[in-house]
Amino acid sequence: MDAGRPIIQVNDLHHRYLRGTPLEVVALKGVTMEIYEGEMVGIIGRSGAGKSTLVQHFNGLIRPRERGKVIVDGEDLADPDIDIRALRQKVGLVFQYPEQQLFERFVGDDIAFGPLKMGLPMEEVRERVREAMEMVGLDFGRFKDRYTFTLSGGEMRRAAIAGVLALRPKILILDESTSGVDPRSRKDLLGRIDALHRERGLTVIFVSSSMEDVAELVDRVYVIDDGRTVMSGTTREVFSRPEELIRYGLGVPQVTEIVHELARRGKIPFTTVVNVQEGKEVVWKILNSSAT
Repeated sequence: MDAGRPIIQVNDLHHRYLRGTPLEVVALKGVTMEIYEGEMVGIIGRSGAGKSTLVQHFNGLIRPRERGKVIVDGEDLADPDIDIRALRQKVGLVFQYPEQQLFERFVGDDIAFGPLKMGLPMEEVRERVREAMEMVGLDFGRFKDRYTFTLSGGEMRRAAIAGVLALRPKILILDESTSGVDPRSRKDLLGRIDALHRERGLTVIFVSSSMEDVAELVDRVYVIDDGRTVMSGTTREVFSRPEELIRYGLGVPQVTEIVHELARRGKIPFTTVVNVQEGKEVVWKILNSSAT
């Protein structure tokens, strides 16, 4: 992680949709955050809090137009001369329903679309497609010539993510991209995202309404509510404040809630666990102390 300069810096960002019309909606009211290269950061908040509006600023789908700044890898996104195409190669965004990003007839062609638009030679495009498919667990030989819309829901998610990874971005944004898939596919997908982060140093921004997924995956968390940054800290710090999270329409991972309840009943000293493995260790200590 580069402790000197954030790879993404957001300062007092405001945004309104349909500005100046009777249908105007205020989406962001002063979001501030910093994300450093190589981090895995979670952004959580209730529905309508402004999370998607925020991350769409990071690759230029929405540009800062009124108050506040967004700086990505040293570039001010309010600069009218910024190369948006280059920015979107650097910052990959996978939407809540990534299968809606698929449009080519064959899986391999869909994943190749971005590299082809970059003007890369066919040999390099093929290599990027192979590499991206392997990253997400789609066998190149089996899937490259499959009809895109014969894929399962989980396979479509992987193909959409592979299409972004084929651009070799520095930053990967997943906006609720693991929601709505079966538990096994979600677990596999989360494991592959974690591996990309650890093995390739990819900066990952994970937007999710699943507190369990956030706790398992990320190092730091920002909480957005009503268009503002209202909490931030390490995953453990944020989930150790359940009353505040409840006030913002959120909760804590189920295992965190169970351990907090055991502490309230005097069974164990108060502690915060954020994943199942830590929960197992706490329960094991309780069982061992009961046995003695």
